[in-house]
Amino acid sequence: MATQARETQVDLSQLVTLWSGYAPYQEIIARLREGKTRVQVSGLSGSLPSYIVAGLTQDVQRPALVVTAGFQEARRMEAELRSFRPHASVYLLPARPNLAGDVRAESYEWHERRIKALFEASRDREAVLIAPVEAVRQRLASAPHAHIALKPGDMVEPSVIAQRLHELGYERQHEVQEEGQFAWRGAIIDVYQPQGPAVRLEWFDVEVDSIRVFDVQTQRTVSMQSEVEIGPARELVWSDASRLSAIDRLARESADVVKNLEALGKLDEATRARERYGRYLHDLAEGRSFPGIERYSAAFYPPEPLTRAFAMPPLVIYHDVSRIAEAWRGLDASERLEHERRLERGDFLAMEQEMTLPEGLWPAEIKGHADVFLSLLAHSQGTYDVTLNLTGRPAPRVHAQAELLKSELMRLRKARMRTALVARDQDSARVLVHQIIDLNLSVRSGLGVPGEVGVVVGQLSQGFVLAELGLAVLAETELSGREMPLRVPRREPQVRLRLTDLKPGDYVVHVTHGIGRFVGIQTLEMQGQHKDYLRVQYAGQDALYVPVDQLSLVQKYVGVEGQEPKLSKMGGQEWHRTKERARAAVREIAEELLRLYALRESQPGFAFGPDTPWQADFEASFPYEETPDQLRAIAEIKGDMERARPMDRLLCGDVGYGKTEVALRAAFKAIMGGKQVAFLVPTTLLAEQHFTTSKSRLAGYPVSVEVLSRFRTPRQQKDILERLRRGQVDLLVGTHRLLAKDVVFQDLGLLIVDEEHRFGVAHKERIKALRANVDVLTLTATPIPRTLHMAMVGIRDMSVIETPPEDRLPVETVVVEFDEALVRDAIRREMERSGQVFYVQNRIMAMDRTVERLLRMFPELRLGVVHGQMPESRIEDVMARFIDQEYDVLVATNIIESGLDIANANTLIVEDADRMGLAQLYQLRGRVGRSARLAYAYFTFKPNKVITPQAEKRLEAIREFTELGAGYQIALRDLEIRGAGNLLGAEQHGFIASVGFDLYTQMLAETIRQLKGASVATVADPTIEIAVDAYLPDAYVPDARQKIQVYKELVSAKTLRQVDELAEEIEDRFGPAPPPVVRLEQLSRVRVMAQQLKLVSVAQGKNRLVIRASTESTVSADTIRALASRFPGRLVPGSNRAPEIGVKFAGQTSADDVLDLAETVLRVMKGGEEAAPHDSVGVGGSERLL
Repeated sequence: MATQARETQVDLSQLVTLWSGYAPYQEIIARLREGKTRVQVSGLSGSLPSYIVAGLTQDVQRPALVVTAGFQEARRMEAELRSFRPHASVYLLPARPNLAGDVRAESYEWHERRIKALFEASRDREAVLIAPVEAVRQRLASAPHAHIALKPGDMVEPSVIAQRLHELGYERQHEVQEEGQFAWRGAIIDVYQPQGPAVRLEWFDVEVDSIRVFDVQTQRTVSMQSEVEIGPARELVWSDASRLSAIDRLARESADVVKNLEALGKLDEATRARERYGRYLHDLAEGRSFPGIERYSAAFYPPEPLTRAFAMPPLVIYHDVSRIAEAWRGLDASERLEHERRLERGDFLAMEQEMTLPEGLWPAEIKGHADVFLSLLAHSQGTYDVTLNLTGRPAPRVHAQAELLKSELMRLRKARMRTALVARDQDSARVLVHQIIDLNLSVRSGLGVPGEVGVVVGQLSQGFVLAELGLAVLAETELSGREMPLRVPRREPQVRLRLTDLKPGDYVVHVTHGIGRFVGIQTLEMQGQHKDYLRVQYAGQDALYVPVDQLSLVQKYVGVEGQEPKLSKMGGQEWHRTKERARAAVREIAEELLRLYALRESQPGFAFGPDTPWQADFEASFPYEETPDQLRAIAEIKGDMERARPMDRLLCGDVGYGKTEVALRAAFKAIMGGKQVAFLVPTTLLAEQHFTTSKSRLAGYPVSVEVLSRFRTPRQQKDILERLRRGQVDLLVGTHRLLAKDVVFQDLGLLIVDEEHRFGVAHKERIKALRANVDVLTLTATPIPRTLHMAMVGIRDMSVIETPPEDRLPVETVVVEFDEALVRDAIRREMERSGQVFYVQNRIMAMDRTVERLLRMFPELRLGVVHGQMPESRIEDVMARFIDQEYDVLVATNIIESGLDIANANTLIVEDADRMGLAQLYQLRGRVGRSARLAYAYFTFKPNKVITPQAEKRLEAIREFTELGAGYQIALRDLEIRGAGNLLGAEQHGFIASVGFDLYTQMLAETIRQLKGASVATVADPTIEIAVDAYLPDAYVPDARQKIQVYKELVSAKTLRQVDELAEEIEDRFGPAPPPVVRLEQLSRVRVMAQQLKLVSVAQGKNRLVIRASTESTVSADTIRALASRFPGRLVPGSNRAPEIGVKFAGQTSADDVLDLAETVLRVMKGGEEAAPHDSVGVGGSERLL
């Protein structure tokens, strides 16, 4: 009798408890708990190694180090251990990046993972550290135990903690945005640690008053903490004494290297070595770190083995000891060669070899530890105190064959085996349960008694059968025949894309006065009042002082990267004419968009039915977990397809973010609805790539997929077209060949267009004709700005995928001086792992020289060349051969920056990176790291280059770019402007550049609202004239960017609640507010209420408060009566010329009393409810207030 499993999710931890009933295993546990014991466990197939490691690490009750032969094995072990022990502290320790050459900047992600893993191992007595050989053979840079422990009530000066944070490697910033940073503002210190959440420490005098966790995105407190342990921000943590001894040793060894090079006549190398080591010594003398400093850790401390990182001696488990030994020997050999090469060019110091352990020295260094050796077969290498020979064997493979699955389950039941079927998530578990019930077999949720079948949730790469425990485990690989990628915890991006950040020198746009340069923020005293102003420089040295309450009129200028705008002339008509031209262009495009939208809404279309069971099955077979954005996009597209009007939706997402899967789900839905699908792409190679993906993804379903491109012979094309006409082709992928007259569909229902902007004018016209009555889904990898997306809501349907897929490793990014030896090492490393290399030389004239140089280094190198001046067919042929792995290295211009997905190419080398735009570099870096393999990006610049201020700025930007900081924001913004041009038409680029992107978007949104008949608010912001000091003092908010941000938020607040929340946030971030800040917040409340009441002004008169209302004001007779009741005898009626109310002061009145009165009066007028603000002022002459 088939029974339904209960809807409870049971994880794999249930399986681990079975070890407790197996006596030989318990004997091993007892011996391991006693201490030094060598244990061999053999007979481990499939995921059995992870299964026994889960048991051992749980039952031995001490920390563990699990050693694997390579990084992929370590990742697999991590994912499986997290499934078997979901609540355990499991960490993957990647190897320290091996950076040779004159490195100026490197990405932080890998260091961050190492720092977190080592710190947790140092304090958690049950931590499990999984490390590939490459990481195990690296000695520790310094003991990871250094930390700061604090709790409220501790007596310690903030300055002492700031100094200690500096020693732990934290970098001081005005605001923390990334791991490894701290900010110190008076009695508050913010710290963003790699090991945990960002914390805010607040003092009362010298006592720690509170510890709060805060959100880096909003900078607001989210919870309180009773204590905190702040770990190091870098691997190498030094004391002053160790730093001074390191300077001494580094100076001696580097001087020897320079002397040796000079003796050999290598004067260029000697000069570069002297300059490089001189820079390192200068940084250390100043107390600063530098990229790659861990190589010289032996100068600071005696190096220690990895086992010393743990809180107590760990259990050491070797996963496949023979492969570990082989990998270790291989690393030793390649390191010896690398050291010899680096020694020749003066880039190697003797101390560096102390930082790695040759294979033979490891056992001696960790003497005294308990060891477990895991293997498939029992072997006689070494002597063991205990041996456990298990009879593990692979799980039966049923590969989605229902009858085969049934017979295997019945055979296992007959053998009285407990059978666990592993589903990757709760949805897959439900599907699996129904499949077993359909076979008329019993199934339960979780592990049953012997003879029962249970479904558990987790991730295993392979199943296994273990007779000793009477256990059979079938993973997704055996059940479906598909290999499932293992999921690793996703690291949410913490970049705060706040593009309002202004710094001196930035271009700004003032709505009335045009484009100027922001000079800084100044506090001016006028008529006894202190107020902050933005100083903006215009053409001819004119300056404008913009009061901070008019910040809504000022935006950061964002145009196209590399194009500097012309400063506007104050008082002239030029800016007005520029705005009018842009406004006319905006109106034209808005009218066209609205016309197309109205046309589409009025046309009948085919309404697809709801999802079929096959649709659910097709979607469940996707081997990855969908990102939330993917799921939302799929739902939006299906909603469109089920409506009786033609869909026209734009799907926007970075390359590799899963747009193709979303498109294929839409295609499958259309095919299930009896329609044909056309998938139009701009190049032959993309057509082949999408064809291969579609064919593989739709395998197993009665769906016919074909491709039309120049790679198909005329006979093949003729056959495809004939079958297409007869309705025997369901999905046709193709280039512009699809647009030819001889391509006739029997019943086209969905057109998918990839990167429409890359098609020519004639092709676009044909696409327009083809899309008349069918559903259309357009895909683009160029980001569309959120502001533009919002402006076009209701006239252009858009879905955006912003979250990257799981299983994507960060790219190890390095900014480094160009060096042939570095290039040689990078290419050799990639070739040794059978990978491929992108080599970007953006100057076509220099490509031959680059090719000659590479062939001189590697005569056997298989090398392809592509650039934009070659015929398209030739480019495609070379790229096709690179994809087919016929070339090892592709030398190219930035022509490769978008499009193809080449998973085997995982090293990128860019020459003269400082001459390229950040957006180009961002997209080039996206070419690598598209598989589960670690990828490298080297951005190089010419050695001994005279660094101009502009080049220095570019290098600094690239440096930030490696850390996903401000450079990343610039890159993304430039790409968004490209996206806006692609969406609105290339001719709009000039108008965007003339007025700045934000003002252009604002105009577009207003024009669309007007054309749709919506009212556009014309009421001017109220003027508040009360003579109080209301500003942010430098002592309270010292950073100009933070000041502007706070002012902008206060000016933008629309309700009293928003002002109150901002006041709380200001106090949270900067401490108790001084009187000028309290008044500033109070003025914001007055402005909010004045705007809601549609007042013209609230002003301090000679003996009264004067309130002037607009003609549209909501002030009523009831309001006047309420005021008369609240202020008896003090109400003064206004003149007939304007609606005006006066409230007399009660005796002697200070400016603060006037502000309190204004707030009280407006609250009475509002009747206790709430609402919004804005406002304006200035200076005259060549330097004038508005």
